[in-house]
Amino acid sequence: MTPINNSLEFIRMQQRNTLFISLIIILMTSCGDGGGGSSSENLPANSVTPTPAPTPSPPSTIVTSNLIAQAKGTINGEMTYKDIDREFILYIPSSYDSSSKQPLVFNFHGYGSNANEQMNYGDLRSQADANGFILVHPDALDDIGGKSYWNMGGWSISVHDDLEFIDNLINLLMDKYSINAERIYSTGMSNGGFFSFHLACNLNASFAAIASVTGSMSYETFDNCNARKPTPVLQIHGSIDTVVPYSGIDSIMKPVRDVMDYWKLNNGCEDFVLSQPELLPGTTSWTETYLYDNCLNGTQNIHLYIQGAGHIWPGSIYESINDPNSSQRIWEFFSKYDINGVIQ
Repeated sequence: MTPINNSLEFIRMQQRNTLFISLIIILMTSCGDGGGGSSSENLPANSVTPTPAPTPSPPSTIVTSNLIAQAKGTINGEMTYKDIDREFILYIPSSYDSSSKQPLVFNFHGYGSNANEQMNYGDLRSQADANGFILVHPDALDDIGGKSYWNMGGWSISVHDDLEFIDNLINLLMDKYSINAERIYSTGMSNGGFFSFHLACNLNASFAAIASVTGSMSYETFDNCNARKPTPVLQIHGSIDTVVPYSGIDSIMKPVRDVMDYWKLNNGCEDFVLSQPELLPGTTSWTETYLYDNCLNGTQNIHLYIQGAGHIWPGSIYESINDPNSSQRIWEFFSKYDINGVIQ
């Protein structure tokens, strides 16, 4: 055989071998799950199949806290639930006795403020000492603008569920202290007053009465209020409040008179009776008292309208208007009622 023929035969053998090897490879790769194979079959022999990322566990709904049961005095409280940390300042008077159930009062700060400022500005501690109730000052979290804010609609936006926070806080405090579940109350300054109305609408079964100082109701709270029982309301407001105007702000906050009319209807009260204005000593201001009487369950609604007062907590040591003393009036009002109405 000539060299040329040898070369041709060699080439033909190489082609047959190549065809045979190709056929073997096709047959091997076509085996498995319908010809698709798993992704690992296409990886180099020394590669490692990636491990899928673990599915995150849902946030824990268990409430944890630093509270020590039955501790007295001023306590900086912390609680965590759903991976959210919340803070509050608890005030337990020295007269607290765990053998009897005590009332609980929430005191909410205003927009951009905090629990410590409210504890000192809208101070109810002397009332707690004299009358033996537990006092709690919760801290709000920041809104989208970076200011502390109780989430109830109105002028700002928050992603925080403050109703859930307060519901959990009530349960926590009842677990750690001897609290009368029928005598839980809410008050607050400005945004804290708004939020007290929000609680009366949305956690209505938990609160016996509420009081608002320089607050009102947001349109969202007003339009969606779900108060299923009469809830006595005390509203304290100044005539020259420019932060929360008495006449309201369209689409943001309702006029105070509209708020009082709502709770008159909800509580089944008679129309108000205006008492003789009380001139405030040493000032040109006076207080007008609007009494909504004969409400359901023997309750009342009261509106104190203070001529010449701005966005203040009347009676605070930081203000010149000392009468009415808001803290004293608030407890006098709360002390009449439990969740069922007038305390018998």
